[in-house]
Amino acid sequence: MFRILAVDDEPMFLELSRIYLEQSGDLRVETATSPLQALDMLSNASYDAVVADYEMPEMNGVAFLKEVRRRGMETPFIIFSGRGCEEVVIEALNNGADFYLQKDGGNPPARFAELQNMILHAVRRRRAEEEVQRAGDLYRSVFEHTGSATIIIEGDMTIALINSEAARLSGYSREEVEGKMSWMTFVAPQDLERLANYHRQRRIDPVSVPRTYGFRLVDRAGRERDMHLTIGDIPGTDRSVASMIDITDRKQFEEELNAAHEQITAAFEEVKASQESLAAQYHQMEDYQANLRGIIDFLPDPTFVLDRTGKVTTWNRAIEALTGVPKGRVIGSGPEAVVRTMPGLQPPLLAETVLSRGGGETLTREVRITSPRTGKEVCLWGKASPLYDAQGIFSGVIASLRDITQRKRMEAEIQNRIDLERVVSSISARFIALDLADLEDALEETIRMLGSLLDVDRSYIFRFSADLTRAENTHEWCAEGVEPQLDVLQNLPSAMVSWGVAQVRAQRTICIPDVTALPAEAAAERDFLLGYGVVSIVLVPIATADEIFGVIGFETTRRKRAWSDEDITLLEVVGNLFTDLFSRIQSQERLGESEERFRSLVEQSHDCYIRAVLEPLAIEYISPSCESLTGYTPEEILGDPQFIRRLIHPEDRETFLALGRERGRCAARPYVFRVRQKDGRYIWVEACTIPVYGSNGHPVAIDYAIHDITAWKQTEAALIQANKKLTLMNSIVRHDIVNQVTVVLGNIGLLQEQPLDPDVVAAFDKLQAAVKIIQSQIEFTRDYQDLGVRAPRWSPIEPLVTAAAKTLRVTGIRVTTELNGLSIYADPLLSSVFYNLLENAMRHGGTVTEVRVTVVPDGGGARIVWEDNGVGVPAEHKEQIFERGFGSHTGLGLFLVKEVLSITGITISENGTPGAGARFELAVPEGNVRFE
Repeated sequence: MFRILAVDDEPMFLELSRIYLEQSGDLRVETATSPLQALDMLSNASYDAVVADYEMPEMNGVAFLKEVRRRGMETPFIIFSGRGCEEVVIEALNNGADFYLQKDGGNPPARFAELQNMILHAVRRRRAEEEVQRAGDLYRSVFEHTGSATIIIEGDMTIALINSEAARLSGYSREEVEGKMSWMTFVAPQDLERLANYHRQRRIDPVSVPRTYGFRLVDRAGRERDMHLTIGDIPGTDRSVASMIDITDRKQFEEELNAAHEQITAAFEEVKASQESLAAQYHQMEDYQANLRGIIDFLPDPTFVLDRTGKVTTWNRAIEALTGVPKGRVIGSGPEAVVRTMPGLQPPLLAETVLSRGGGETLTREVRITSPRTGKEVCLWGKASPLYDAQGIFSGVIASLRDITQRKRMEAEIQNRIDLERVVSSISARFIALDLADLEDALEETIRMLGSLLDVDRSYIFRFSADLTRAENTHEWCAEGVEPQLDVLQNLPSAMVSWGVAQVRAQRTICIPDVTALPAEAAAERDFLLGYGVVSIVLVPIATADEIFGVIGFETTRRKRAWSDEDITLLEVVGNLFTDLFSRIQSQERLGESEERFRSLVEQSHDCYIRAVLEPLAIEYISPSCESLTGYTPEEILGDPQFIRRLIHPEDRETFLALGRERGRCAARPYVFRVRQKDGRYIWVEACTIPVYGSNGHPVAIDYAIHDITAWKQTEAALIQANKKLTLMNSIVRHDIVNQVTVVLGNIGLLQEQPLDPDVVAAFDKLQAAVKIIQSQIEFTRDYQDLGVRAPRWSPIEPLVTAAAKTLRVTGIRVTTELNGLSIYADPLLSSVFYNLLENAMRHGGTVTEVRVTVVPDGGGARIVWEDNGVGVPAEHKEQIFERGFGSHTGLGLFLVKEVLSITGITISENGTPGAGARFELAVPEGNVRFE
């Protein structure tokens, strides 16, 4: 349900709006009777849309809209007004209104239904735009926080993007690298040619070059690092995405390991030399031989010696610890006794092979046994070397075993981590440029790769219904020998696994190494999983802050599985990638629907819409309503670039050319001109321009909205003719009335000269006063009938002030001006404004000796200040002086001033200090001011 704020100064209309809009159940409406109240409500709460009237006392609907946008609110905004002026509609849309709808239509239910559709359309469009924005943010977040140093490389080897980890490794900031530095800058000289060839060959035949390899990276300080690189092309582009892992420490560990091995080998060689010497002097140096056995006994690696007959002669302490077998049970036995001490060891031993060859080279190999002490598998690195006596005669074999289980585990973990990160990187690259036609194949391939790499029995995707009440298994991969469940796990009620759904709602990854250890509150989940033979499971949410799409699952059915923090972190990254993909798919679907509705609206509109692209200049689209407007089909017009220009009335072609020059902005006012229809008749149209901006912020196209105003022009002509006739009639009637008033006053004057009864004299005085009031009112109609009859025009102010002073023959009052060449757009009766203001100062100012007229710029408008040094206006009369009939004279002067100014939106107020002079301020709106 969407939350709507309705604003109108008519409480009864607000209540009617609320009732109609809430009928469907999609909207909840809150109301405000003024824009100021609405602004307070918008500051304190979040609304999905605003519906506002246009004509309101504090500020009109467009001013309210501007204030909402000025405060940074992008809430959809619809003006619902009884005023249908085209200028107001265009101004509203140009200032960010989503729609403009007139109240009157003769059918309130239909009008409110249309308003409801506009609200839903605007809100959903805003949601779709926000989702697209979040999708873009998520892609950037994945790129930034993937954990590996990642860069995007252009076809010319320039680095387009670099994440913070890559910037840290290079020693450069992003601003120094992105779009400026070549990828080859960071490659060590010995690797330059190889990596450059890979880059070129990858664009010819991607399969011919490896996706992963090592190289030396050179940072800003010139230091070199050993790196493991995974790289691939971004489909549909000339770019590559590269992910790097610093393996300098691992390289150093391997080098130290090799050095240690070499040291041990050297020690072995020294022992062998000692054994050969002892063999030559066996009878003479038994004590020395005992010392040698002692050395072997204390070697850290498990070691034993076979003489040339195959008997065990030495069994050191380390091998006793490994096998749990003391030397007394082995010494003197053959190789088969050694095999029995280490379950899993397969004959022949390396030492047996060396014996069978009669010496020769040293042999090495890896072997895996089951430790008799712990029962766990142990990986050993075995080495067997021949022994020679002092005469160089082969005398036996010394064999050593080094436990490399931990090293192997570390190497496997590192390789698994590299493989998993590579898969995540490839998923990210594939999803970025994924064609929706390939969606199903991509999802199947992704869960297959992840399932195989993680060594699980089943991986899958579950999707939730929109209301989260149902779930279904949409994609599944199973290891060999594992029974699929895709056909079974469909249309499942979410209520049966409410604990798990609650975790997903909270966007928490569910990691269960042992399903039987689930807590009591998850008993339903435990029974469900055990029913399908699940032993261990991980479920990763596919969800945004506002919407849950489903989960990715990984489970084992044949053994328990421990999940590392690194595995969970990478799987959550995959979950984010899926979330971004599903969000993008949903946004594209919604945007497609929105575009289709907008196209339908345009194509069914009575107005004609034309889009022209700017580079090169050409008409791209004409709406079908063009045919009903001109009689020509869009195809007839699009076939000839000069067609439209030939339809313009010759007298209006300059106006049409001016319209064509409006490319980078919305036109301040609609352009009005005549267009010839197919039958030869001309119609009046008005055109508005709406620039379309590209991603670089520059206009790439112009939309023209063409509206038929022929009927309005005909009405305007008829009104002008009617006004002329009415003015003529008023002049005739006023002339006749003034004549008769003169006759009455003349006769009253004659009668007052005769001796009359006092009561009659008093009656004549009253009659004469009434007739003079009638005469004043007739004179007022003479001035008032000309208001708004003629079109407004630009008028310089200083000559008008000077003319008023000359006309009134001002004496004793100095009139000064500081107007800086000001002209304003106003009614031709503007001269009467300054005449009445000066007359008012002379008549009511009392002690006035100076009048000063100045101008103060005010944004795009101006304030004209008229002030004198007279007695001023009492505080209680400041608002009343502009009312008709107020004052000690006729009471029409300042009323007329206010009416003349209001025609072009100019306001007047009096804010002087009583006793210190009057001060009138004329506020001229933006666009109605010029300074010469």
